[in-house]
Amino acid sequence: MSGNEKNKEEPQSLLRNDINFPIFDDLPNEHEVDLNYYDETSVGFEASQHWCFLGEIVDFIGFGRIVLHVKDKVGRVIVIALYTDDNGRAIVPQIKKGYTVAVLYGEQHYFLDMSVGIRVEEASNIKIMPCSLDRLLKASDEVAARKGQPRRCGSCGDGSTSENTQLRLCSRCREVSYCGGGCQAKAWTDGHKADCRALVGVQWFTARDWKRFHDWFHF
Repeated sequence: MSGNEKNKEEPQSLLRNDINFPIFDDLPNEHEVDLNYYDETSVGFEASQHWCFLGEIVDFIGFGRIVLHVKDKVGRVIVIALYTDDNGRAIVPQIKKGYTVAVLYGEQHYFLDMSVGIRVEEASNIKIMPCSLDRLLKASDEVAARKGQPRRCGSCGDGSTSENTQLRLCSRCREVSYCGGGCQAKAWTDGHKADCRALVGVQWFTARDWKRFHDWFHF
């Protein structure tokens, strides 16, 4: 089988989907109706699918209104300003450079100071995940690649089982399996400690149907 044929058969990683998880330049403009996400009907426009912006925090302003500076999947840095009831104070303990922020239904907004970014008015539309954007995307790739495949130990790669040996899932992310406590402990120190948080973050997204709209999502 050629490399091209193999790539065609690989399942798409959800968070790599550029429609449901667009970069900033592809977000809807707040003054326009984007037909990627809305259908025109006889009575107006109705939402047809969901979208979410992902960015990695590179800086933030923690006085008064919370303002995050984040870079999207292609490295463009934009601002996310919190216009929630508490001006974003509730998420301050979670903010850390290098963490990933997700904004549901973000739109391109032009602020009075001529900066461009996303204005968040609903607290339930923003979430911070304790991992880098790159690690989150790789976790999404890992979940997609593992789908439908036989389970193997996440440390030694063994997939054999017997009456006395069964692969057991990581109790936190429930995505990676291990053939024993030794392998699990080794994998934890080798990197699963960090990967686990990213896999947990991915689960919220994979548990939802982003292609069909029934009601608005909330974190």
